[in-house]
Amino acid sequence: MLPNWTTSVDMLADAGIIDFDASAYIMGAPARFVGRPQYPIYNIPPIALKPPVKDEYRSTLPDNTIVKNPLWKKILFGAILTVAGVLGIAKLHNAPQMFKNIKVKVSDFFKNLFKKSS
Repeated sequence: MLPNWTTSVDMLADAGIIDFDASAYIMGAPARFVGRPQYPIYNIPPIALKPPVKDEYRSTLPDNTIVKNPLWKKILFGAILTVAGVLGIAKLHNAPQMFKNIKVKVSDFFKNLFKKSS
């Protein structure tokens, strides 16, 4: 057995997360222990089993890291948005004629399609 994954599952048993010899179970060998191992497992960090007191996210970065747009960018965006709105309204003014043209173009397309296939 490879010591890296064997040690990992032994650490789970030592911490009380599992209560059997998982590496022996996987390899089909007789169990070396049942429950927690009788010998300590070295070179592992202690596992904190206590839940946090309060479960919330708190950013460690100061608030000034958020992007703040300068005034000139806001004014430029507003001007572009206004021009786009005026052009959109002008296009909508011509919308009824545009829909009539589309209806004629679609009907002509299908008429020509059936004429070519016949």
